[in-house]
Amino acid sequence: MPQKSPALGHGVPSWSHHIAALLSRKQVAPALRFLDRIIENDLPLFNALEDFQADRRSAWLARIDLLRERGRLAEALAWTCLECELNPLNVAAQALKEQLKRHSGLGTRPEEHTPAAIQAPRVSWDGVAGMRELKAILERDIVLPLQEPALYKRYRLDPPNGLLLYGPPGCGKTFIARALSSRVSYNFREVKASELASIYVHGSQGMIAQLFKEALEKAPIILFFDEIDAMIPTRSGSGVGHSYGTEVNEFLVQLNDCGKRGILAIGATNMLSKVDPAARRPGRFDKQVLVGPPDVEARVEALRLHMNGRPQDAIDWVALAEGMANYSFAELELVVNEAARIALAERRNVQGSDLGAAARHNPAQPKHGFDSTS
Repeated sequence: MPQKSPALGHGVPSWSHHIAALLSRKQVAPALRFLDRIIENDLPLFNALEDFQADRRSAWLARIDLLRERGRLAEALAWTCLECELNPLNVAAQALKEQLKRHSGLGTRPEEHTPAAIQAPRVSWDGVAGMRELKAILERDIVLPLQEPALYKRYRLDPPNGLLLYGPPGCGKTFIARALSSRVSYNFREVKASELASIYVHGSQGMIAQLFKEALEKAPIILFFDEIDAMIPTRSGSGVGHSYGTEVNEFLVQLNDCGKRGILAIGATNMLSKVDPAARRPGRFDKQVLVGPPDVEARVEALRLHMNGRPQDAIDWVALAEGMANYSFAELELVVNEAARIALAERRNVQGSDLGAAARHNPAQPKHGFDSTS
């Protein structure tokens, strides 16, 4: 059974909340020093299997990403070269080194290592503020293998096949999938359960096969399945009929090693236990990642984004965001809209007090109730 990321909860102490708080105040230097203290001890980083080592590996990748964001490519490359020297078999670090060398103008041209259909990737994830722990995991397990296929092939490592994003609604699973397609320069298609419905017996089975056939013609491509639990429901003790079971079987057949054909399947669900266990086996959705509520850095940027273009006074964004822990992106947008209505009623600029009042009248919904059972 594929492993869920230990760096995203499950009782493992995390560095990401402290980093998010620092970066929300634009305190980049203290954030980098804090990450240094986490990852400098007991290198190489990619040898051990313990949960704390996985957390340190994510912190290392987050530090590289933060340096790249600030244009400090030489420093990012130096850190990566150090890890490669200490651990030559670390394929992820080797891939990252080649990528940084090209971006720094020190390596070979992108087309020498990148398939013609894939353009040279951008350095950062456009529009994805905060959530650095999540991005570090996706960089390591999804982005690097897709951007450096020749290196991974040399080590006889297959490209990622499927990614299952699970967590509370409104926390950005769809946005993350779209950002990933941009990050790796893949085509993107979003698929909803209604698109695969048919009034004919076994009609959906043919539609599923056709979907993957069309995707193959547009490869490399990300197929994003929203509410995947409605498409591949668990068949044991769930009342799923035989006729629908054949559709589930067809879906599983199409998922088998689709990554080798240039199709990255990404599913999103709020109810992990409702997804058929067979879909979560290696060669299908073999990577599962929790997408939780945005951290304070992401909340600051989300509030600013939703307030962009609206008449407003000076607002202490960090103080507001710190008071909105556990709010999803959807709930943050609701708060901003409600604050704008308050200001509109009095024909004045939106003030921080309006956002605070809107938050008090629209508290975050409990997130512990979503189904994360594996």
